[in-house]
Amino acid sequence: MIDAHVHVWDLTRRRLPWLAPDHPLRRNFTLSGVADGQLVLVQADADPAEVVDLLALAEQSPAVVGVVGWFDLLDFPDRLPDDPLLVGVRSPPVDQTDPDLLTAPAHVRGVRAAADAGLAIDLLLRPSALIGAARLASAVPDARLVLDHLGNPTAATAEWRSGMQALAECPNVTVKLSGTAHLATDDLRALVDVALELFGSERLLFGSDWPVCTLAATRAEVIRRTTALLPPATHNDVFRGTAQRIYRSRETAP
Repeated sequence: MIDAHVHVWDLTRRRLPWLAPDHPLRRNFTLSGVADGQLVLVQADADPAEVVDLLALAEQSPAVVGVVGWFDLLDFPDRLPDDPLLVGVRSPPVDQTDPDLLTAPAHVRGVRAAADAGLAIDLLLRPSALIGAARLASAVPDARLVLDHLGNPTAATAEWRSGMQALAECPNVTVKLSGTAHLATDDLRALVDVALELFGSERLLFGSDWPVCTLAATRAEVIRRTTALLPPATHNDVFRGTAQRIYRSRETAP
């Protein structure tokens, strides 16, 4: 299995302003907490220095098959770390609800530059911004866009369904079944059913969102529940194949 959404952090090196001082996640999380399977490490800090740290961890651990790091897409760097384990970039917009920010000229240029560099682009958005992500996908058809956390819905609302339908019409978009530990099983089942119908298993991939998931469930529980909600015929794609295709090494990209 490839868990395509795992975070690690060391608070002596990271500020993580999104975590309040008394937040239960404001402590160190290391790779020892995710001992099984292969992993894609995803940024938690808006700091390019974190990319260096994550790549160093990846070099030390055979379990890590890729890093999705933070680079400012509004000012994308001319040079990237020369490391094949850097497979993606995530640079959330300042307002994850605003669809227009995704097609602002500077953001489109950054996404195009990241795609030209062989990187996948993770998108951290809310349902109201999904239509903007679809416009971005059309504007940069060569970009491999990955929608994190199913677009962060609370339920299968009409707004979310409409945005997902627009994204499904863009063949360069995949959807990550991640960030779902807090959802009731019936709500998650409805979301997964819609995503599977619209995208097919070949455009879905799994991520535990550890350690954030531990606010509601263990990583093992998240894996078990997601597995149970998916038909067995989809498991190879969702738990391995799609991640291999999307988060491929820049050395092996065509």
